[in-house]
Amino acid sequence: MRKFKQYLIGIILIQSIGMGADITNQLGASYYEYGGNYEYSYYNLSWYYGIIGDINKGSLQLPDTEFSIYLSTSKSTYYGFMYTNDANLVLKTDLFANQKFSPFLIFQWTFDSTTALDYRYNPGVGGKVRLGPPGFSISYAFLGEYYKYTGYEQGELLRHSIRPKLKLYPIDGIEIVEELYYKPENGNFDNYLIENILSISIDTVIPGIAISFQHTYNLNSLPPLGYKKEDTFFSVGISVEL
Repeated sequence: MRKFKQYLIGIILIQSIGMGADITNQLGASYYEYGGNYEYSYYNLSWYYGIIGDINKGSLQLPDTEFSIYLSTSKSTYYGFMYTNDANLVLKTDLFANQKFSPFLIFQWTFDSTTALDYRYNPGVGGKVRLGPPGFSISYAFLGEYYKYTGYEQGELLRHSIRPKLKLYPIDGIEIVEELYYKPENGNFDNYLIENILSISIDTVIPGIAISFQHTYNLNSLPPLGYKKEDTFFSVGISVEL
């Protein structure tokens, strides 16, 4: 636990270095509710904040560097009782973010009551390579993992993360992004996680506001006893540039 806390403090300190940069600040939200024969409500909130530019701090010179934070949470209730409850946090520092090769530091934290995951922390280091057509890249990261499932003791392991990503702009105002994560345990390829995320953003006539669609597929090859390996999720919402 001490190691990943030190890693988290380090990445936050790196992100606190002053820089002249472009800033992206985006908030997303979705909500729906059913009443009558059954009472069910659901909401999702997400926030992305990114800074990209050149660091010039004394002898420290880092061109084209990106710092980002992504936070999302969703909850639902059924007849007033908590039905689902999950959250996800990603902190990332990319050096030479828009170059052919970009090394990075990453920290991930997540929990999900639906799959009995109390928490999962993943500090790691990796690199991204831009290949082939515009918008296509492949990244690799070596991750530490600290995790706990409800009813089980905390576990620790090392994990690889391989992620191809494709970003397309078929016409002005439409962005399509697909990411596929394959995360096998180091030395035990029977234990792996898969996550496939398809996101579509469509600009509206109101500047800074877009309609967003997202489909997520998750697979855990070794889930806790009594839980399924696969989960899917689809959401529709709006995003606002702040």
